[in-house]
Amino acid sequence: MSILIKNVEVISPDSSAGNGTFVRSGENTNIYIVGDRIVAIGKDDYPEADTIIDGTNMVALPGLVNAHTHAAMTLFRGMGDDLPLDEWLNNRIWPAEAKLTAEDVYWGVKLSLVEMIKSGTTAFADMYFFMEEAVRAVEEAGIRASLSIGMTPFDKDYEEILKESKNFVSKWNGAASGRILTMYGPHAPYTCPPEFLKAVALEAEKDGVGIHIHLAETAKEVEDMKEKYGGTPVELAAEAGLFNVHTLAAHCVHLTQQDIKLLAEGGVFVAHNPQSNLKLGSGVAPVPQMLAEGIPV
Repeated sequence: MSILIKNVEVISPDSSAGNGTFVRSGENTNIYIVGDRIVAIGKDDYPEADTIIDGTNMVALPGLVNAHTHAAMTLFRGMGDDLPLDEWLNNRIWPAEAKLTAEDVYWGVKLSLVEMIKSGTTAFADMYFFMEEAVRAVEEAGIRASLSIGMTPFDKDYEEILKESKNFVSKWNGAASGRILTMYGPHAPYTCPPEFLKAVALEAEKDGVGIHIHLAETAKEVEDMKEKYGGTPVELAAEAGLFNVHTLAAHCVHLTQQDIKLLAEGGVFVAHNPQSNLKLGSGVAPVPQMLAEGIPV
């Protein structure tokens, strides 16, 4: 199966120029695809293909990546507007999630994937539960994904929760012809005590996979963690050893200068979530300051 896209303008990242810089190919560029690989991009003539697409007056760009999702929560869209995160979770979302079935999660993810693909998103990083249903949806959709079970131990058995995640990580990492990668997903320092975070960090290091976590999303979270454990969420994550492996930290809204330094030194990738932060009134992340310190946002 071959595809030839003719007379299109290609916009692609300029890896030599640093973060956020793109280059344009100019009009009348051709893209030649064989199977699941782009084999040539340029203004040369290529062999006739099984499918020819006229790209005149169009642009082609790499697929977008949604770096932090709870895809099945498309089912809860519009639920609990005008509430801060703490009330939204405790009074609306967690009670509703307690009633979800595996089949609900499957269809919620499927809906989310349709919306992603229609908007040009070809990869996403998701943290939720019933994640084998997310695997099924991703396999069918042809999209790429980093998947993790969201771990919220509360009063549950730490070892049992870690065992479930470990089994998921080992079973599905590299699935769907390599389109699926797995990570450990401790929900956040306010739902995962320090000793649990330390255990997660050790398991992730053993298994050679990364960690996906929420950090410093609200001012309340930061104050609660300082009062309960004597440190900011970022400090607690660093002390637990999370930054010894590849870590994807969502939100990172309320950061001290020391937090930013720790994120930079730990090589942490930050997922910026402006719509979520504004919907819940959480605040505005210090993106310019993070970028200035070399943190990938």
